[in-house]
Amino acid sequence: MKEFMRKRPILVALVCLGIGIAAIKLPVYNIPGLSVVRFVMTAIMFGVIAVMGGGGSLLRVREGAADTLRKSIYPLILAVLMGALMVMAALFGNMMNTEGLAATEFKFLILCASIGLFEESLFRGVLFSGLLRKMGGTRKGILGAVLLSSLIFGFVHVEDYIFGGSYDLVGCVQSVLKILQSGALGFLLAALYMKNKNMWMIALVHGLNDFFPMQAVILGNASLGNYVGSGEGGVILIGIYLVYFLLYIPVIISSVRIIKKQELPEYGVFGE
Repeated sequence: MKEFMRKRPILVALVCLGIGIAAIKLPVYNIPGLSVVRFVMTAIMFGVIAVMGGGGSLLRVREGAADTLRKSIYPLILAVLMGALMVMAALFGNMMNTEGLAATEFKFLILCASIGLFEESLFRGVLFSGLLRKMGGTRKGILGAVLLSSLIFGFVHVEDYIFGGSYDLVGCVQSVLKILQSGALGFLLAALYMKNKNMWMIALVHGLNDFFPMQAVILGNASLGNYVGSGEGGVILIGIYLVYFLLYIPVIISSVRIIKKQELPEYGVFGE
């Protein structure tokens, strides 16, 4: 089984992607339950990474940690600013729900930690590593693996709408911009994972990047996982996604520079 899996990294990545999407769709509607599902899926993905030959990357806690954090400061600042805007909007709109706020913040912090670990182990640890194992022999191949895994990462955020069959202009524009906005973050995380092979740090960056903007949900002003809206809310989301993507352009440029400096061939953690 190990040999079969190691010879077919793309197949393994696609199977894990399907399992991951199915897990996300489980009818669990409370925060502790959502966290448990994602922690369980993280353990499964860690097992796949280990079988595929990337177990050493799971032991890297300090290696490249400072570099990953330093190159992630800008997107984290953007996330903090977004969170601050959410809090200000709730305050000025008299919509801030402070009942049990500390406990709610803690539950969402755990949820975001589980999301960071699960999605990074799936999209970077398995999917990106599988693509890199096949495409990492050339500079264009590395760039293609980063780009493809990042676009798939963005696509999963809106696949409910895309496959829902109910299309309108506002929803379609939101979907495209959300794919680009999420894909830009995935682009950076893939580049940093390739460079430093530190799963824990990119999971931390991912989790924090989700936690700060999630203040809108915590304060009771948005729905969890509602990435495509309708009406006036949908138009607002278009503006948010567009601004976010434009602000991420320096992040994409920085990520391309990381890719250009990688020695060839670069087969990632599955090539160790």
